[in-house]
Amino acid sequence: AAGNASDQAVTLGINALDEVAPSITSGATATSDENSGAGQVVYTATADDSADISGGVSFSLAQGSDAALSINADTGAVTLSTDPDHETQATYSFTVVATDAAGNASEGQAVTLAVNDLDEVAPSITSGATATAIDENAGANQVIYTATADDTSDISGGVSFSLATGSDAALSIDADTGAVTLSTDPDHETQATYSFT
Repeated sequence: AAGNASDQAVTLGINALDEVAPSITSGATATSDENSGAGQVVYTATADDSADISGGVSFSLAQGSDAALSINADTGAVTLSTDPDHETQATYSFTVVATDAAGNASEGQAVTLAVNDLDEVAPSITSGATATAIDENAGANQVIYTATADDTSDISGGVSFSLATGSDAALSIDADTGAVTLSTDPDHETQATYSFT
């Protein structure tokens, strides 16, 4: 009532809250070689939660992700429980979700895991079990047989030929062409047949 007044400066602070979802920074593809073993880490999810404050990020796989895959919530490591086999399943699909401590979830990152097809099936010999007979005294170093093979049952990086142990010592094979050469001049009275594998 006497009119005496005082001033008090007041500062109101606005607390920053974790309201922006993390964003996935890891890619949309992963690869694994077939027959490389079960229980391997095939992908590692990463996320950026720096748009505001962050209490940490946890990872999960969205519903509909392949059942053979699981994710470590803390590290983002995605593990394939089965031994990958291209012929059984060439790709696996999963969606990674990052959720921050406040419950904000990222948009899911769809990922495709491709299983590399490897050359795992041996070629089959397609050339016959007998070579065409040659005349004696026809000369040394002549091609007496040409080996052929089929390697189309899976991918092929090419075929090389060799003679097995126990094949006649006078014979050699070109590793690239399969041509079998007789190094001596054939003589029926000295040796009537030659054997090789």
